[in-house]
Amino acid sequence: MNQLTQYLPKKAHKRLQGNQGAVLIDVRTEAENKFVGRPLNCIFVPWVDEPNWSPCPEDFIAAIQRFGCQLDTEIILICRSGYRSSAAGQCLIERNFSNVAHIVSGFEGDLDENNQRGNINGWRYDGMPWNQC
Repeated sequence: MNQLTQYLPKKAHKRLQGNQGAVLIDVRTEAENKFVGRPLNCIFVPWVDEPNWSPCPEDFIAAIQRFGCQLDTEIILICRSGYRSSAAGQCLIERNFSNVAHIVSGFEGDLDENNQRGNINGWRYDGMPWNQC
């Protein structure tokens, strides 16, 4: 069985630049996308969101497939800090997707000594392209 690959943001960005068929999927909530920002050129497919706040693997897989992802598409997942993207990645692996990775430090990164994100690592901290709409 395939394993979920782990990337730091710079490695993930390099993979996305090197493979035009690769997709970056942001699995965070709609609120996070709106108020915190999002990576450029990503697909937005929440792993959990309002109103239930629990994963629905079937809906998640269906949404990814609507965006044209096949079982062999290179898929890189990102969330806030790497936990949801790991769970979503495992879901894809269990459903026979063969080329799945996630960004271990996520979009905002790990908590610092003051319990704040964005000061240690993560997509934004590492200077990868993003915007806030």
